Amino acid sequence: MKIKAFTLAEVLITLGVIGVIAAITIPMLITKYQKFQTVTRLKGTYSQIAQAIRLSQDDNGDVEGWDLASADWFDRYLANYMKVTKARLKDLNEEGALVYKELSGNRETGFAIINNAVYGGATSYTLLNGVQLMVADTYRVQANSAGILIDINGAYTPPNKFGRDVFSFSVRNDYGFVPSGMYSTAECRVPAEGNPGRDFLKNGTCLRYGCNKESRGNWCAALIMMDSWQIAPDYPW
Repeated sequence: MKIKAFTLAEVLITLGVIGVIAAITIPMLITKYQKFQTVTRLKGTYSQIAQAIRLSQDDNGDVEGWDLASADWFDRYLANYMKVTKARLKDLNEEGALVYKELSGNRETGFAIINNAVYGGATSYTLLNGVQLMVADTYRVQANSAGILIDINGAYTPPNKFGRDVFSFSVRNDYGFVPSGMYSTAECRVPAEGNPGRDFLKNGTCLRYGCNKESRGNWCAALIMMDSWQIAPDYPW
C-alpha cells in the first residue's frame, strides 16, 4: 500500500505562500489596531476633559466667564475635577527636553505650548491611563482661549508626532472645549465656524497647520472628529 505525502518542495512552496500572505496582512492588521487605539484614547480623553468642564461649571460658572488668560487657569478650573499628576515641562533646549515631530517628520520647534524659552513655560498633567495634557503657562493666541496638547501615550513614548499620538485642542470662552482648526483664531480664519470642511482641515496652509504629510498636523483632531471619530482612508497616517 502506497502512503501519499507531501514532497519537501510542496511543503516549502506552501510555507512560502503562507509567509507572503502573512507579510501582507500582519502589517495591515497592526496599522488597523493602532488607528483604533488612537481614536479610542483620543475620544476617551476628550470626553474626560469635557466632563471635567461640565462639573467645573457647577462650581465656577459657565466657561464663558472663565479667566483663561491666567497662568493657573487649568489648576483653577479643571485639575480638581480630574485625577492628574502635575509636572513642569523642560525647555526645548534643555537636556532631556521633549522632542516632538510635525506630521511632515520635521522636528516641531515653534509650537507655543512646548517652546518654553519663547513662550514662558508649560506644565503637564498626566492622567491615570498615561495620557498627558500639556498647558502653556502664559502664551495665548487670544485672551479668550487656552491651548491643550493631548499626548495619548505620554510625552516620553514615541512617535511623538502631531496627528499620530499628539493632538491640539483649546478651551475657549465662546465655544468651550474644541479641537484646533474648527473655529477661527487670531492666527487663522476658517471658512465656516464649527464646520470649516474637510479640505480646509487637510490642506489649509495657515501656519502649515493642515493635516497632511507636508504640514505640521495641528488640525488632525478636528479632522478625526469631523469624520465621526474615525480615521478615514485618506487620513495621512
